Amino acid sequence: MNLFLLMARHGYALTFSLLLAEAIGLPFPAAIALVAAGAAVAAHTLWGPYVLLAAVTALLLGDTVQFWLGRYMGWLLLGFLCRVSINPETCILRSAESFYKRGKVTLVIAKFIPGVNTMAAPLAGSMKMRFWQFLRLDFAGALVYATTYLAVGYLSRDFLKAIGYYDSGAARIKGSIRIEPNNLEEELKNLSRDKDIYLYCT
Repeated sequence: MNLFLLMARHGYALTFSLLLAEAIGLPFPAAIALVAAGAAVAAHTLWGPYVLLAAVTALLLGDTVQFWLGRYMGWLLLGFLCRVSINPETCILRSAESFYKRGKVTLVIAKFIPGVNTMAAPLAGSMKMRFWQFLRLDFAGALVYATTYLAVGYLSRDFLKAIGYYDSGAARIKGSIRIEPNNLEEELKNLSRDKDIYLYCT
């Protein structure tokens, strides 16, 4: 099913779940989810402050888990995360180099850097950073990251609609259902074959 359609139906839960999954190291499209959520906000399907709250909460929760696992498991956890990352060969080296060059401010920009985004929180934990200091910097990073991609989705709403995201605010006949054009074949399988079907466009 189209991600934008799913976002319109289950936006807050989907945003929270995908961002939490990425924050704990799973390869999920968190940035794409935020863009889709931003488009849904522009279409008045979701309310922006709730989406931002769900996103930042999920990122902080996942990063906090990673921080404490990094504190107690150290390089064992970092090695595992690198094995499941997109670039396992440069994973730890890039993250450690970023911390060395930029210091603790790395946590603010880490989510924008592939490879570093997954490693920053456990690396901070393994380096014995104070938890409250980590939380402040991580909160700033989560807020900047979520706001940026939500804004991209919000401003790109017309483009996204043109490639398949419908306007949920359009007028509808009572009792009608929407069919996503980019998923037409799958949608038709779910329609009843023993009833008359009337098609109209919005």
